[in-house]
Amino acid sequence: MKVEISRHDWSSLRSLWSEDSMVLYSALIELCEAVSEDDVDLAVQRIESETVAPGALSDSSAAAARCLVYGIYGFTGNVLVRVLETLAVIASVGNVLAQSRAGGVAEECLKDISLGFPAYCEILEISQSIDCKSSAIDLILVCGLHDPRLRSAAKFALQSASSSGDLIELGDLIAASLVELDQV
Repeated sequence: MKVEISRHDWSSLRSLWSEDSMVLYSALIELCEAVSEDDVDLAVQRIESETVAPGALSDSSAAAARCLVYGIYGFTGNVLVRVLETLAVIASVGNVLAQSRAGGVAEECLKDISLGFPAYCEILEISQSIDCKSSAIDLILVCGLHDPRLRSAAKFALQSASSSGDLIELGDLIAASLVELDQV
């Protein structure tokens, strides 16, 4: 993830609250280096506060989302849970904004989040964490809603998870996601 973080010019990207995204840059690095649950929570809170608010994404949201997608391949445990939750929040706001034709940042975020689609499907299939699986369902749904090329794969992944019988506690979420995908 650090390589992807270093690829972006954070000083030229606006966050929600400042002229540049150096606070966001620092928070992403801190997430990579977190050693305790408190470190993870603080870094994630800073990332979310700089990138996403109800009905708003910052100019730096897409770059942050892309970095977090890269991170899912290396993170485990609570860090992975929090990264997936953050991606799901960004994706949800991005999806609403994209549907209302509210700008290019939302489209860019959704495009970058869609890069993780295979990982979300794998997480849904093999993760032992109900929180990871829940966020993966949300991300699979948004990917299917946003990218017509992923729609049938999203439906298949969710139908497979539903029929496996392992996800009884997430059955309603899966069913609602499938209904939403069928309405597109």
